[in-house]
Amino acid sequence: MALLLTLVILQSATTSDRTREIGEILLNEWPMLMSHDSGTGYISEKTFLWQLSKTQDGDFTAQLNCGVRAFDLRPLCNADGVYMHHGIQPIKYRIEDVVKDIITWANSHAEEFILLVNSHYSPNTDDCKGKVWQTMATLNLMPSIGSDGSCDRLKGLTVSQAMKMSTLKGGGHVFVVEGEGMCVDANYNASLTCWRKDRDCHQGSPGSEDINRELFNYINETASKKPKANHLAMNQAHWQYDSASLEKMLKAGSNILNDTKLSGVNKKLIGIIPQLVYINLLEVDDACLYGVELEEAWKSSR
Repeated sequence: MALLLTLVILQSATTSDRTREIGEILLNEWPMLMSHDSGTGYISEKTFLWQLSKTQDGDFTAQLNCGVRAFDLRPLCNADGVYMHHGIQPIKYRIEDVVKDIITWANSHAEEFILLVNSHYSPNTDDCKGKVWQTMATLNLMPSIGSDGSCDRLKGLTVSQAMKMSTLKGGGHVFVVEGEGMCVDANYNASLTCWRKDRDCHQGSPGSEDINRELFNYINETASKKPKANHLAMNQAHWQYDSASLEKMLKAGSNILNDTKLSGVNKKLIGIIPQLVYINLLEVDDACLYGVELEEAWKSSR
């Protein structure tokens, strides 16, 4: 009996120490799977030219179940309210409604930490930003870090402190921050396209090894840099697209989701997680493609 009690105490102490260690990790060094252009999961494949804009397969609840913990929100403000967009493609779902779904999920997963990243406002005006922030306030979320023009509250912020700041009344944690161009370093590299002059990223096609090597060199290089003290850091582990590459993609009968699958990028990420020194927001296309496995890889390496 004494031996059993000792083992229970030791196990409890180990668990407590581990929890404390995790809580002391800086937020900008805490790894999270981020869905690129998260709102495109609501775009139907019946939408005209969905192939050019749909980077996710599944709504926000589905993405959360796939391991996503950070959302790339791109607000669109018009006369009817606050919606989402991907470039010129409007997404006819209100931000209020989709964020409610996130809150509902968070309430039943009280131990999880979820991040909402606001960027690419359309239009990029104080009025639109104010409407988005008011929507968040109506849902009883914390004021967005950076909405006052400063990112300094991120400096030295630990995961434990961030969780306290973002605690929801119904349980769970949803942290809100102004993203690219404000409090998140995007580490954008436009040259990392899937479709080149006479090559593409699909495994087995001519030149695909070199193209994939370029992307993974970028991922490793970006992960070797310590984040700025008052910024979160994004690692864009997905293909970039310009007008020329999109045209080639369409002519080949492909789409962004298909490029992600056939290049094998998400699957390859699983194997390199342990070697990534600084990883904060690992942004991917089609987050439900190996998202759960990526989350498990992080848990094993923490």
